[in-house]
Amino acid sequence: EPESKTNLNSSWLQDCCISLSPSNDTLVIAKNDKAVFLASKWDKSADDPKNKYEVMWSGSLAVEDGECVNDILCIPLASQHKSSQGCPDWTCIIAGMTSGYMRIYLQNGSLMFSQLLHEDYVVRLKCRTWQPYRSFGKVEQGSVLYPLVSSRLISSNSPYSLRSKRSHSVCLVSAQASGMQDLIQPPPLAYKKWRFDGQKHITDIASCGVVTQNMFDQLQTASFIGGYNAVIRTSAPAMSHYVASGADPFLAVYCAIEGSGPPLISDVAMAVASKLTSAVLSRLSAASGWLGWGSKPAAQPAEQTKPPKPKVEKGAKLAARFGLPDFPRRGTNITLAPNGKVAVTTDEFGRVMLLDVKKGIAIRMWKGYREAECGWIMVDEDDFTSHEPSTNEQHRTALFLVIYAAKRGILEIWRAEQGPRVAAFNIGKDCRLLYAGHGIMGLGHVIRQGLAPPQHTLNCTLIQGDGRLKVISVPFHYALSDKHSRRVRDLHLLKKLTVIMDSIKSTDVMEQLEVPLLDIFVDMRTPQLLRQGLQCLLGTVGCPCSLMLKAVDSVSQAVDNNGKKTVNPWSYFSA
Repeated sequence: EPESKTNLNSSWLQDCCISLSPSNDTLVIAKNDKAVFLASKWDKSADDPKNKYEVMWSGSLAVEDGECVNDILCIPLASQHKSSQGCPDWTCIIAGMTSGYMRIYLQNGSLMFSQLLHEDYVVRLKCRTWQPYRSFGKVEQGSVLYPLVSSRLISSNSPYSLRSKRSHSVCLVSAQASGMQDLIQPPPLAYKKWRFDGQKHITDIASCGVVTQNMFDQLQTASFIGGYNAVIRTSAPAMSHYVASGADPFLAVYCAIEGSGPPLISDVAMAVASKLTSAVLSRLSAASGWLGWGSKPAAQPAEQTKPPKPKVEKGAKLAARFGLPDFPRRGTNITLAPNGKVAVTTDEFGRVMLLDVKKGIAIRMWKGYREAECGWIMVDEDDFTSHEPSTNEQHRTALFLVIYAAKRGILEIWRAEQGPRVAAFNIGKDCRLLYAGHGIMGLGHVIRQGLAPPQHTLNCTLIQGDGRLKVISVPFHYALSDKHSRRVRDLHLLKKLTVIMDSIKSTDVMEQLEVPLLDIFVDMRTPQLLRQGLQCLLGTVGCPCSLMLKAVDSVSQAVDNNGKKTVNPWSYFSA
């Protein structure tokens, strides 16, 4: 019994729906109909100051009988004030229920909005936001929320809708105090609903944004669909690109032409019509009683009847363009990379597959990862030329894939797309890998113009069974660590060493930079570049002798451990 209790307590994270805000300020944990909203607070009282998550609200999210939370999502919205441009203003929490409702909450637990999407449970909640890696130099693509319900995709322009819903909730609180809440109606939620036709089951979906095809792809697609007599447009239409994971086929690619699906606001129209009908009928009943030709009003029943559910549209049919058929394989999750070019999928056979989302082909496959959770880390190259951020200069970026195999209790980091494994850690089987896949909503290219891209979004966070959270970070030079680019990697480290030595102006700064300096000397492997690094250190004015001796000792130990006698570090002290 004690062992069974231990296993039960250690696997509680795997049974919960967990979502961490990209700004790391809100954490939501839900199971069945219960949920806990936590906010990040800076704790100074502890010996080691750190961020701790405190409970802001806890309770049941169920409104109807028997409904439970099937997915949860935290979305921070960008501030519109000039003093805090680009920073999150507030965070909304979206819950996908088994009854088909999508409910939006504030951080204090108050219900902001509720919408019936379909008469089936919500499978996934996804969000696509503007990212500097994907949208720099292109037309800005608005932030869109994508709930997936029973092979149906609902897209909504979220920033404006969520802000209007919050403004309505604030007005509603004021109206409730004066007893006029019935006069304030919620603003309409305009959305598009697609009914996917081409897969038997859909478990997850990735939105790749608006894609414009080149002329060759346009001619190829038109000939495949329309045949020899197909009508060819002079310009390629803009299409929304979706990749769905599921079964029969395993993967399918869908393309929706922009503007083909009109916004749906029938729920609001039905609500307004019902209000008008009830108002007219109440007036007629009052007039009939006053004129004497009507019947007496019947006694009100003791129990109030439940209001009828709003009308649900079927959605516009969207056929699959092509896919990867594999009858026994069933996909479970799909995660899009920050650059929008590749995605990673997991299936029930323990395979992790890397895909080219535009071509719809498999690039790479890993085996032996049952119940795997995947995430992405995009790392920018350090700017060694200027200390001021600039959006006009594009620096190199490195893409890393993070795989957590819960069955094996191991966390691995791979360099995408064809790179080797960078690192592996044994962390246990009671963890969860959290990757939001979206940033701050409403953060456009115009707002971020002249500012550095946000560094705190699109990160991978590991949450352990004891409640500790760890953010995974990878240095850029790990992308240059294979055997064919050892010199390039050491050049990167030498350039980093030069920048650190140029920034030395005081003794306090030297004490802080002592450990990074010694680590650079230990990591360098090329003898010629190692010699240049030592010469740079010894030629720096104001560098203490103790640091010089430590650097020479670390280089000497590294040379002895590698068995290479080509470098004699003590010879650099000679004039």
